[in-house]
Amino acid sequence: MFDPQTLLLSVLLPPFISFALNGLIPPLRKSKYAAALAIFSVFISTLASLILLIKRPGGELIFEWIPAKLFSPFLFGFFLDPFSIVMFFIVSLVALIVQVYSLGYMSEENPSGLGRYYTFHSLFAFSMLGFVASSSLLQIYIFWELVGLCSYLLIGFWYYKPEASRAAVKAFWVTRFGDVGFAIGMVILWGATGTFFLSELFVKAPELPTAYLSLCMLLIFFGAMGKSAQFPLHVWLPDAMEGPTPVSALIHAATMVVAGVYLVIRLFPLFQFTPEVLSFVIWIGSITALIGAALALIQEDIKRILAYSTVSQIGYMMAVAGAGAKSIAFFHLFTHAFFKALLFLAAGSIIHAISTNNIWQMGRLSKRMPQTTILFLIGALALSGIFPFSGHFSKDEILVWMHVKGFRIHFFILLFTAFLTALYMFRTFFIVFMGDKEAKQHPHESPWVMTLPMWILGLLALIAGFPKESLFKFLGHDSESYHSYIAYLPLSVSILGIMTAWSIYQMKLFKPSNVAEALSPITSALEKKLWLDDIYEWFYRGILDGLAYLCGWFDRYIVDGIVNATSWYIKQASSQLREIQTGRIQDYLYGIIAALLLLIWLSLGVFPVKDRINEEIVKPKDHIQAPSQYLEGEK
Repeated sequence: MFDPQTLLLSVLLPPFISFALNGLIPPLRKSKYAAALAIFSVFISTLASLILLIKRPGGELIFEWIPAKLFSPFLFGFFLDPFSIVMFFIVSLVALIVQVYSLGYMSEENPSGLGRYYTFHSLFAFSMLGFVASSSLLQIYIFWELVGLCSYLLIGFWYYKPEASRAAVKAFWVTRFGDVGFAIGMVILWGATGTFFLSELFVKAPELPTAYLSLCMLLIFFGAMGKSAQFPLHVWLPDAMEGPTPVSALIHAATMVVAGVYLVIRLFPLFQFTPEVLSFVIWIGSITALIGAALALIQEDIKRILAYSTVSQIGYMMAVAGAGAKSIAFFHLFTHAFFKALLFLAAGSIIHAISTNNIWQMGRLSKRMPQTTILFLIGALALSGIFPFSGHFSKDEILVWMHVKGFRIHFFILLFTAFLTALYMFRTFFIVFMGDKEAKQHPHESPWVMTLPMWILGLLALIAGFPKESLFKFLGHDSESYHSYIAYLPLSVSILGIMTAWSIYQMKLFKPSNVAEALSPITSALEKKLWLDDIYEWFYRGILDGLAYLCGWFDRYIVDGIVNATSWYIKQASSQLREIQTGRIQDYLYGIIAALLLLIWLSLGVFPVKDRINEEIVKPKDHIQAPSQYLEGEK
């Protein structure tokens, strides 16, 4: 009953069955049972993934996708290893919590819309679970694109809002831009090795020339940059906040945004043979971490603050993966899933209560929403890396690894980012929950169907860092103990960030406007989002529109010109030829007689008839020799 293959299918199939039933049976999708079916299916997946986590099996399940006799059949498969097993648990558990929470958050949605919401959720969960366990690069890419499709559908769930539609299209195109690189790199790698299966790629690819393999991995990493919103392809993620808040929690904590990090971890046996690409990865991660934290400092939308926070934390994961510590990157992915989902759901609880995302229209919520206040505080402390919350353990591991392995520049960048992280998170906390102004909407605490999932995530955000050694042992990472002052720096810097936020936004020792004025060049650049959106807009309007104009001109004046000139010539020729069609029979008889005379003259004058009477007629039998004669001749 609990054999690995059965458990694997029990994780993967229930969400797909839920999606198929809700999608293909309209009466079910439009009823209240659509949500129940989706939640039950992901509960089965969570239970099966928990059993897998306890049993910790290994193995691979291979199927024939397209059987064939004339060529090799197309195979697909799934495998179980420590990373996929833990990821199963993260994805299914967070999906389950978010779906239960959505019953309260989406309670005002009509039944048809709610059924559509849960149908997309089921496909999202199935796509991410399939991506996690795929044993072939081609199969990974298929599920990768399914994850992108689901994000498009859920970000644009309220498609009748222009902002939501634009955000969905922006997310789709920016991530597709990165995926083009992924597809090209994958095909080039297949062309050199003749296989998509990871187990075979890990053996064959290292034999390729380093420059060739580096090109392949760099192109594949472009896909990870787009999916995980790494600089400069991070611009889609803040706009994705136009979707329902539970969707944001799922995307940021356990599915789409972490898919790029997981891809780097999964393909690390190939990345480790390309040091130049790993150097690029660590720089992209470090820059993204710093830029994401800096942009979060000046945001007024609570969901956008958390979105830029995700950009920054994914940068941490990418940086340490580029530094060679894939298990530490995965550990931060593990802890981040719980406290980031908690923060988004707590933000959703606030938005659900007062119907605004603007932090300056909130205030003193601690009195009216005590549970949400405590839970948001737990998430903020974990994100800031304060002991004993989970984020402390994983962020501490990242910074210590950077310092000990000699990545000093990246260490200081990430250390300063830790200060900014604590600053913007507690800026948000003090304004929203402890501010002077009180929210005008008279908010109230969310119902239990929303608070209970948040308490589960709050507990996980508190304790998820303690099994660090067990997790590292399971992942095959040799955890090293470093007794040095470096281990205390991240915590000290985070506390300093909290104290700075307290002095500015709670005690009012400094006016935020004065600080912004003193740093006006930096503030201006951050308010403009480093002009990246303007650059992309200029590129779109200037370059792409220019190319579109040139293509239009070529089509109008060259292609259409040739077609129109040809038709004009045919029309003129036909008008001349039309004059010989008089309709008089005698004119046609004159033409026939003239043609016959011309044919006679040609046959007599141009092509004279040869005298063939005295020519020798050669019969075919004189040239054909019997097989026996051939044999005698050979003898």
